[in-house]
Amino acid sequence: MEQLVRRHQASVRGYLLYLGCPVRLVDDLVQDAFLSVLGSDFEDRGDASTAAFLRTVARNLLLKTLRRERRHQPVADFAASEHAEQVWVEFEEGDGGDDYLGALRECLQGITGRVRSVLGLRYHSNLRRTAIAGKLGMSENGVKSILARARKQLRGCIERRLDQ
Repeated sequence: MEQLVRRHQASVRGYLLYLGCPVRLVDDLVQDAFLSVLGSDFEDRGDASTAAFLRTVARNLLLKTLRRERRHQPVADFAASEHAEQVWVEFEEGDGGDDYLGALRECLQGITGRVRSVLGLRYHSNLRRTAIAGKLGMSENGVKSILARARKQLRGCIERRLDQ
């Protein structure tokens, strides 16, 4: 089981985030997906089959959780579509996102000053916008704007680097 978790944990986590899973739920759902495997009559039939099974379990757990919380988010329709699964399989068949992460690291080197501080507090320290605003003496809307612009800038930079 330990090897199974080691091989597939990052992929299941990434897939849930790709589907739009709220960050606060991701780790619990990943853990629940592996516990479901442990409690079932699962038979390891290779990495591709195992990964597909774990994605299905994780997606179903996400949908169940969102229904239980009575949230009607677009993720339910998106997660149910075969398109999400197809895109993720193609992503993993390539380099598993290594090129994307390399491009992201390079693009982040070009981010400085207040924008870098906001990104660090949001994604490294996992602070919410209100906490970031208080810490940096900004308005919450200011933090929101910086994050939106930074994401757009990073997306463009990553796309340009991947197209090269």
